[in-house]
Amino acid sequence: MNSLTRRFFFAVMWIPVIVIAGGLLLCGIVFPDSGVWQQGSQLQKKSEELVSTLRESAFADAIPCMRAFERETGAELFLMADDRTVLDPITRQPMEMTLPDNTAEYPFRFAGESAEYFLAVSPESLRLVQWRQAFYRSIPFLIAITLLVSLLFAKLFSAWAVQPIRRVSRIAKHMAELDFSWYCPDVRGDEIGVLSENLNLLSDKLRAALAELNGRNQTLQDEIALEKERERRRMLFLSGVTHELKTPVAIVIGQLEGMQANIGVYRDHEKYLARCAEIMQSLNDFIREILLVSHLDMTDSRPAPEMNLSETLLELAEDHAAYATEKHITFHTDLAPMQTVFAEPMLLKKALGNILGNAVAHTPAQGAVDVKLQQTDAGALLTVENTPSQIGAEHLPHLFEAFYRADPAAKHSSGLGLYITATILDLYHMAYRIENTPDGVLFTVEFPAKPADTGSEKASL
Repeated sequence: MNSLTRRFFFAVMWIPVIVIAGGLLLCGIVFPDSGVWQQGSQLQKKSEELVSTLRESAFADAIPCMRAFERETGAELFLMADDRTVLDPITRQPMEMTLPDNTAEYPFRFAGESAEYFLAVSPESLRLVQWRQAFYRSIPFLIAITLLVSLLFAKLFSAWAVQPIRRVSRIAKHMAELDFSWYCPDVRGDEIGVLSENLNLLSDKLRAALAELNGRNQTLQDEIALEKERERRRMLFLSGVTHELKTPVAIVIGQLEGMQANIGVYRDHEKYLARCAEIMQSLNDFIREILLVSHLDMTDSRPAPEMNLSETLLELAEDHAAYATEKHITFHTDLAPMQTVFAEPMLLKKALGNILGNAVAHTPAQGAVDVKLQQTDAGALLTVENTPSQIGAEHLPHLFEAFYRADPAAKHSSGLGLYITATILDLYHMAYRIENTPDGVLFTVEFPAKPADTGSEKASL
C-alpha cells in the first residue's frame, strides 16, 4: 500500500459506493413504508361494516368507531356533506382539501339526524400521498445534490491525492530561485518520499555552497562599504574644518603678525592677545562640535536631548543683531516663549546660526531681517525673511548641495554652510525650505513636537 498509484486506485473505488449508498439512504428517508395492508374487497367490506354501524349510532358514539377503523386498517376517513364539502370526521368542520383519486364514498345518515353524509375512505393516508408527491418533486433536487456531493468528494480527494506533489513542486520552485529555507516534510516510503529526500539532500548541498560564497561576498562588501564610509567622513570633515576655520585663523594670524611688528593699534598686546584667546576658544568649541557631527554613528539609537529652542534663538538673535546694526540693517524678532525641541544643542545651534548669518550677510544696507518663532499643532515653526533680496530661480534647487555657490564671485564662501545646515535638520527630521517672496527670501523650518528616531539616520557632514 506504499505505492501512490494503488492508494489512488482504492480511494477512487469508494466514490460510486458512497454515491449509491447516499441515494438509497435519501430514498428511505423521503419515501418510507406506507403501512397500508388492506387492498380491494377486504377494505370495501370493512368500510361497509363501518357505514352500517354509523347508521345505527349517534355522531358522538360514532367517533370511537371511526378512530378504531383508522387504527386497524391504516386508511384515512373523511366526511362529506351532500354538497360534497369535505368535513373533519371528528368535528364536522369544513376542510379545504382535495381527496385522493382512489377514495371510495358511502352515503349514510347518523341515527336521529336527517342530514345525509358521505363517508370517504382513502386506502392511503393523506400524509403518505403528500410524501409521495414530495418525493417525486424532490427527484431533480436529489439528482443535483448527488452530483454536487460527487463533485465535492472528487475535488477533495483529488486535492488530497496531489497535495504532496504540489508541495514538492512548490518547494522545488523556491530552490530554483535559490531560496533554501524550505524543506520537504514528506517522510514516506513511496515515490513522493524518495523524491522529497533527494530534493532535501540537493538543497542542503546547494545551501552550504551558497552560504560559503555569500559569506565571502558579504565580508568583501562590508570592507568596501566601511572603507568608503571612512573616506567620505574624512573628506567631509576636512571640508567642514576648512570652511569654518579659514576666516578666524586668518584673523588670528593677522593680529599676531601685527603684534609682532608692533604697528598701529596692535601695540596694545594685552587687548589683542585677549581677542586671539577668545577666537581660539570659539574655534576649540567648534572643533568639538564638528568632530561630534563627523563621528555620529548611523546605528546610534540614543534619544536626542530636549533643548529650549526659544532661548537658543534669542541668544543667536542678539549676536547677529549687533552685526546687522553695523551694516545698517533692521533686525526684528518675534519669538514664542518656552518652545522646546529634541536635538543636540550644539548641532542645532550651528544650523540656526548659519540660517541667521546667511540672512544678515545677504541683506543690503537699509534692509531688514525678520525672525519669527510660533507654536503650531505639530510643534513649532521658524521663519527667517530678509528683504530686499532675491535668489535666481535656477539656483533654488541646488542651494543645499555641497560646495554650490549661487554667486561664483563670492570667493569667501566654500559652499558648505547650507549643506551643513540641511544635514543637521535632516538628522532630526525637521522639514525646511527656502523660497523667494515678493519682497525677499524666506527660510522656513518646521520643528516636530516629538523626538525623531535617528537610529537609522546618518549625519552627512
